[in-house]
Amino acid sequence: MECAGRVSHQPLVPQDRIRQRLRRLRFRLQPGALEQPVCAAGGCAAVARARGQRCRPPHESSMAPQRAELVLLHDGELMRGVAARWLDKQPAMAHHHVARASDIARVARLLTGRGVGIVLSGGGARGFAHIGIVKALREAGIRIDLVGGTSMGAILGAGVAQRWSIEELTERFRRAFVEAKPLRDYTLPLVSLVSGRRVTRMLRHAFGDLTIEDLPLDFFCVSSNLTTGHSVVHRRGELWRWLRASVAIPGVLPPVPHRGEVLVDGGTMNNLPVDAMRELGRGPVIGCDVGADRAFTSEADEADVPLPWQLLSWLREQRRRPNIFQILWRAGMVNSSAMTAAHREKSDLLLQPPLAQIDMLNWSAFERAIDAGYEYASRRLASLPADSPLLGSTRSQADG
Repeated sequence: MECAGRVSHQPLVPQDRIRQRLRRLRFRLQPGALEQPVCAAGGCAAVARARGQRCRPPHESSMAPQRAELVLLHDGELMRGVAARWLDKQPAMAHHHVARASDIARVARLLTGRGVGIVLSGGGARGFAHIGIVKALREAGIRIDLVGGTSMGAILGAGVAQRWSIEELTERFRRAFVEAKPLRDYTLPLVSLVSGRRVTRMLRHAFGDLTIEDLPLDFFCVSSNLTTGHSVVHRRGELWRWLRASVAIPGVLPPVPHRGEVLVDGGTMNNLPVDAMRELGRGPVIGCDVGADRAFTSEADEADVPLPWQLLSWLREQRRRPNIFQILWRAGMVNSSAMTAAHREKSDLLLQPPLAQIDMLNWSAFERAIDAGYEYASRRLASLPADSPLLGSTRSQADG
């Protein structure tokens, strides 16, 4: 592992306004048999350069029993694979990338419980509203320090954790969903309605071989384990693979096998994983819920499939009844409705833009969904009180 040569004894961020809060996080040199010392913070952090002399991460016995924090210092561009090598030895260690001057303030916020986390729900095409919400947050000066999401929210959240600009988020996802039509590769429905090859190809093209550990901002996504009956929070590993699991709507996309277990869409069990963000204890949480703004109803009276001579009239009435994609999606999500309601209550700020007129499969509503999310979030943020903990991040110099 690449470790720092010499390390200052000063606090990580010496600004006067947080000096007192960082008193317990002052760094001391950790003695040991390594060629170069590893820096530990009051028994809770290690600092290392991403480039430097090669040495081993500290053994867990040399770290204090409190929560361990790893701060990786990069010279400009983030080096891939560095965090994974540390975390292989210290799996319980939290990690932070510092590649810009603004990252120092972000780490300070996270270490002092003032980091802002956003959680993006699933919701199909309505998930594009998340782009508008993120735009409004950035314009309001609210710095996003952590990102989590389920299903469509996981994919869009990964772009946010990459620190893509709003223009890049918009253009990349327009190409990926509106132009590429990833759910059009229909197949013999033995396992699912679509083969999933287009979705996999889209995710691999967008994120390559990037791992979750290598994202500039802390990130997690959620899938549902049908084998164990539990929700799974992915904080490490191949980004595209866990995003693919998080969007695997049962019956629509094939599940993702992992070590003999079956993973499907995270929204099946936890469509708004505010609880997973809360567990990190980093600060206020913004919940963005785009998945529960439309009643699931049917205006059609007949439940049976029509006889051949009734087909034309039946087709005319199809717009009045849910289609198979909508039925499968709703069937998969209904079990998590109560949990989602509880997680809304756990959000410090809940954003639910009005999206009743946008169907979950209406990819052509891309711009409308973004605009709806932006306009709604802008109004909500303008009404926040001046002493809101969310606005505390606007007084730090960091990049969301």
